[in-house]
Amino acid sequence: MKKKVIAFGLVFILLAVSAVAVAAETGTVTITGGTLSVTAADVTLSGVTLDGTDKTSTSASGSNSWSASDARGTGAGWNLTIAATDFTDGVDKTIDIAQSDSEFKIQLLDANVTVTAGNTKPVSQVTTLSPIPDTGSLKFLSAATDTGMGTYAIAPNFELEVPAETYVGSGTYTSTITVTAATGP
Repeated sequence: MKKKVIAFGLVFILLAVSAVAVAAETGTVTITGGTLSVTAADVTLSGVTLDGTDKTSTSASGSNSWSASDARGTGAGWNLTIAATDFTDGVDKTIDIAQSDSEFKIQLLDANVTVTAGNTKPVSQVTTLSPIPDTGSLKFLSAATDTGMGTYAIAPNFELEVPAETYVGSGTYTSTITVTAATGP
């Protein structure tokens, strides 16, 4: 009988322990949106030696390490545009990028857009060499609605056509390149 009492006591204790009340708690977090931004670096083009023929100056493949970040948390989509001024020697000589024989071009292969952290990567709008205007701008990368949320590495390539009739000038020509991030695909 003693065993039955002990067994009954154990069952009673187990029932009492399992009847303990469980309280549900909540966790909260405040999320604040950040900004849409682009980080571009200087573009270095190869030097050319004039020889009486048209030349092409290019950036080394993968040498331009840029990034774009959409930390807004809205899923609104975004795009990047690029504009450039004519190349000038800083004194009085110019390479007019609006001319068909002296265009400044950009190319961004889809393989050169990678996800650093985020969702679906944006899509290149210039998978072939495309002229950059000296007035207005050219859309070169676009993230559709609900994509491009995060940070992305971008490695565009560049080419400058140098016509045979270019003056040496001071020897170094520069252009101001403006890259802008804007809302919407």
